[in-house]
Amino acid sequence: MNKTSLYITFFCCFFGASTAAVAQDGNYEKQREELLLKQKNTRAEINKLNEQIDTFEQRLQKTSEKYANLYEQFEDLQRLITLQDQKISKLQAEQSQIQDEIAVINQTIAENQQKLEQLIENYKETLQYIYKHGQTSELALLFASSSVNQMLIRAYYLRKFNTYREAQVNEIRETEEELKRNRAQLEDGQERNKRLLAEIRAEKETLARQKQKQESNVALLRQDKERLQQKLDEIQQQKESLNNTLTSLIREEEEIRREQAERIRQLEENRDQKLAEAENIEDEEERAREVAKYAAAPAESEEFLDDEELREIEISFAQNKGELPWPVESSTILEHFGRQRHPVYGTVTPNLGIEILSDPKAPVKAVHPGYVIAVQPFPGYGDVVLVKHGRFITAYGNLSQVSVRDGSILQRGDIVGLSGDQASANGESVFFLVRENNDNLDPENWLRKK
Repeated sequence: MNKTSLYITFFCCFFGASTAAVAQDGNYEKQREELLLKQKNTRAEINKLNEQIDTFEQRLQKTSEKYANLYEQFEDLQRLITLQDQKISKLQAEQSQIQDEIAVINQTIAENQQKLEQLIENYKETLQYIYKHGQTSELALLFASSSVNQMLIRAYYLRKFNTYREAQVNEIRETEEELKRNRAQLEDGQERNKRLLAEIRAEKETLARQKQKQESNVALLRQDKERLQQKLDEIQQQKESLNNTLTSLIREEEEIRREQAERIRQLEENRDQKLAEAENIEDEEERAREVAKYAAAPAESEEFLDDEELREIEISFAQNKGELPWPVESSTILEHFGRQRHPVYGTVTPNLGIEILSDPKAPVKAVHPGYVIAVQPFPGYGDVVLVKHGRFITAYGNLSQVSVRDGSILQRGDIVGLSGDQASANGESVFFLVRENNDNLDPENWLRKK
C-alpha cells in the first residue's frame, strides 16, 4: 500500500466513527429531558398534596378534646393520613425517576469514556505515523509525483489528513468536556436522590406519628359506647336509605320515560293526522297555513334523549371502562368501594361508591354523556346528582352547590356542581358512584388510572 492510500484509509475509517457518536449524544439528551419532565410533573403533584396536607394540619391544631370535636379531628386526621400515604407514594415515584436518570447518565459516561479512549488511541496512531515518516516524507511524496495531476491528488489528500488531525484533537477536547458535564449531571442527580431519600424518611416518620395519634383518638372515641352505637346505626341507615332510594328512583324514572315516550308517540300521531286533514282543505291559502302550523309543531321535548341515542350512550359508557375521567381533579380516595371495616367502630359495612378528597368547592364534572334523572339530598351524602347513561347510572354527592336540574342533558366534562367544603356533610370531598341497573360497581375499575 502506498502513502496516498494510507492517508485515504486513515481519513475514511475515523470519519464514520465520529458521525455515529454525534447521533448517540442526541439520544442521551432526549432520554434525560424526558426523565426530567417526569420528575417535574411528579413534583407538581407532590406540591399539590402538600397544600392539602397543610390545610388539615392547621385545622387539627384548632380542635379540642371534646367528643364532637374529637370525632371531627379523627376524620381530618384520617384525610391527612390518606394524603400523607399518597405523598410518600409520589416521592418514591420521583426517587425512582431520578434513579433512572442516574442510570442513563452512568451509561453515557461509560460510552463517552470508551469513545475518549478510542479517540486518544487513534490520535496516538496518527502521531506515530507522522513521527515515523516525518514532514519531509510529505514533500518527498509530492516531488516524487510522476505528473502534475498526481502531485495535485497527493496534495489534496495531505491537506485532508492534516485537517483530520486537527479534527481529532478537537473531538478529544469536546469529548473531555462532555464527560465533565456528564459527571456534573451525575453529581447533581445523586445529590437530589440523597435529599429525596431524606424527605421520604422524614415523611414516613411523620406518618407514623400521625397514625399513633389516630390510634389514641380511636381509643378515646370507643370509650363512649352509646354514642358509638348511635353513630354506627346512623351510618348504616344512611347507606341503606341511599341504596333503596336509588333503586326506587331508577324504577320511577323508567316508568316516567315510558310515559314520556308514549306521549311523544301520540303527539306525532296527532300531528300526522292533522297534517293529513290539512291536505284535504280545498282553499289553497288556508291549506298552506294549516300545513305550516302542524309541520312546525315540535314532536318532542328538547330535553329528551330517544331510545336510540340512549343506547349509543350506554354502549359508549361500557366501552370506556377504565378510561372515564375523574369527576374532580384530585384522585386521592378517602374511602374505597365495597365492604370496609370502620377504623373506630370495627364494623364492616358496604360502601356504595368512593369518597374522593378534593379542594373545597372544586368543579365536579360529568364523566360521560347522559341526562339528570334526579337532584336531591340524602342523609350523610348531602346533595346528590344522579345521571343516567342507559343501563348505567353515575351519582355525584356531598355537593356544596348544584349546577343542573332534573332532565338536564349533559356532555362529558359538563359541571354538575361544586364539591363539598368544611360545612358539607363529609367535608372537602365528593362522593362518586357507578351503578349498572340495580348493582353498584367499583368506580375505581371505571376511572382512568392516574
